[in-house]
Amino acid sequence: MNKQEAICLRCGTVQVRTDLEEIGNFPYMILETPILCPKCRIQTRHVATKDIKVLKKQLADSIYRPLDIHIFHLIKE
Repeated sequence: MNKQEAICLRCGTVQVRTDLEEIGNFPYMILETPILCPKCRIQTRHVATKDIKVLKKQLADSIYRPLDIHIFHLIKE
């Protein structure tokens, strides 16, 4: 099974998921369909990544878009 981590764009909660499609060589991918967030208790937008530690390091080194800044602030804590 392919394990990926989904990050809620509203609160930053991370879920390990096995039902997501492969994201390729991208640092993260915005998921098309909302996922139920256990903390927000509603369906919210998420981004998927293979490894959150690698994503955090990549975003710390180079931030290009406003979404990168938002994701970095959610996962840095």
